[in-house]
Amino acid sequence: MLGVRLDPELERRLAVLAKKTKRSKSYLAKEALRDYIDRQESQERRRQETLKRWEAYEQGGETIGHDAMVDWLESWGEDEEKACPVIK
Repeated sequence: MLGVRLDPELERRLAVLAKKTKRSKSYLAKEALRDYIDRQESQERRRQETLKRWEAYEQGGETIGHDAMVDWLESWGEDEEKACPVIK
C-alpha cells in the first residue's frame, strides 16, 4: 500500500479529471505511475545499451567515418537510398 500527499492544485486537477473520465482518482494515479515507471525503465535500458556500446567502442575503437555517414544521410528520401554504412 502506498500513500501519496498531493499539493492542493494537483489534487484538484486529479479530481476534475476523475470526474470527467468517470474514473476513480486511485485508478488515474495508478495509471500515471505505471506510465511513468514504464518510461523510466525504458530510459534506463537505453542508458545501459549506450554504456555497453561505449565500452565496446573503447575496446575496439571501431567507427563509421564521417563522410560515409553524411553520404548515407544525404541519400535519405531519394529513390535509390543508400544502405546504412557498416563498420569494416
